[in-house]
Amino acid sequence: MQLIFVRHGETDWNVAKKYCGQLDVALNENGIRQMEQLREKLENYSIDLVVTSDLMRVKQSANILSNAKTLRFPALNEMNFGDFEGYTYQEISTKFPKAWNEYCNNWQTALFSNGESFPIFYERVVAILEEEMEKWQQLDTVLLVGHLGVLRVIALFLQKQTIAQYWDIDFKQGCYSLWDNKSQHFLISNQ
Repeated sequence: MQLIFVRHGETDWNVAKKYCGQLDVALNENGIRQMEQLREKLENYSIDLVVTSDLMRVKQSANILSNAKTLRFPALNEMNFGDFEGYTYQEISTKFPKAWNEYCNNWQTALFSNGESFPIFYERVVAILEEEMEKWQQLDTVLLVGHLGVLRVIALFLQKQTIAQYWDIDFKQGCYSLWDNKSQHFLISNQ
């Protein structure tokens, strides 16, 4: 089985560097263009299944990329940043200085007010993987369209890496990465 990782296309909030989290934000024109161009790169793959979150930016991206059967899992929604959602880093540091400081100093355990902590987020994503992965392994190619945080967690899990390596992994918008389950490696990264 091969897993194709795709981060959703660009949104206006990505451009403004706002935390989107679980707020439902649509793709912008550039994001739509990114996915249309990426669709051409993916034409050589025979996609058996598309797996997504249930947030608009990911659903829009998946709909542009493939007509294959699609499964949506709320557990694959981006991390819930709670009160930080809709704000930039600078706005958060001014509006919620204590919470921002806690997050900056303890990102692996900090609980976002009205949101979730990284361990809760990690367990939510990994639980759905453990539940579904055996079914996906019966297929040749699964297209996983998701959020940066979710894709990072999945990559950590598959590579058996620690949470401390979370920031070392990147998935660029408009690109894809190809995981080969047999060799347990990424064969293509951010193409």
